[in-house]
Amino acid sequence: MPSFLITGSSRGLGLAFVTELLKNPENKIIATARSTRTSKGLQDLAAQHTTDGRLVLLDLDVTDQRSIDTAAADVTLILPDGLDNLISNAGVNDQALVGFEDVNIDEFRQEIDFNLTATIRLLRAFLPIIRRGKKGGPRKIMQLSSVLGSIEIAASSPGLASTYSVGKAALNMLIRKWGASLKQEDIITFVIHPGWVGATEVGSAIAPYIEKYAPNLPNIPVEESAAGVIKVLGDAAIDDAGAFFNFDGTKLPW
Repeated sequence: MPSFLITGSSRGLGLAFVTELLKNPENKIIATARSTRTSKGLQDLAAQHTTDGRLVLLDLDVTDQRSIDTAAADVTLILPDGLDNLISNAGVNDQALVGFEDVNIDEFRQEIDFNLTATIRLLRAFLPIIRRGKKGGPRKIMQLSSVLGSIEIAASSPGLASTYSVGKAALNMLIRKWGASLKQEDIITFVIHPGWVGATEVGSAIAPYIEKYAPNLPNIPVEESAAGVIKVLGDAAIDDAGAFFNFDGTKLPW
């Protein structure tokens, strides 16, 4: 039974990933969030899967080392044979329409810390569990990023999510470099852009900019984005380690 752990799954895309993965009766999913108890979406899904044991809810705050360590210890017991797929989904976009001259530096530091330090802590804690997963088979780490983190494309959207873009560009480099090392262990690590999903908290924050400057940009429904992202995860092969995917399976420029 393939196993999956998803961070930031209380709502939005994270919750949609859980829903999409549950469609396959072979999958076992650990859905994490800061407080799974207060997520109606997760609680409703858990109520539907009380008998098959395929969905486990686990509290995990990716900004708190103690919470990460506790969750990793719990997952070690839940998945004694290891974790096959880690979907690192949690994200923030606190200064979506603020230019660099007006950026709150303390909030910017927190955003960079969230993208980099929290990701390093999370992967370091869960890599030992991933290394035990599917001996001789694919083990995958998928990091949610954004096309806004593409240095090549950045100049086409001046003033849009400036600090978010810098944070995602740094995150992309982290995964690009780390993925090259993990490829040697047959672990497939890559980043993915889920499309502009206006119904999510992160996506809605840039809606005024999109309406004014990019009105033709497709607003991808949550369910469509989740289905595409999960398909990319399933199809990813070892040669895709360190890649930058769009949700439709195409590759994006760094």
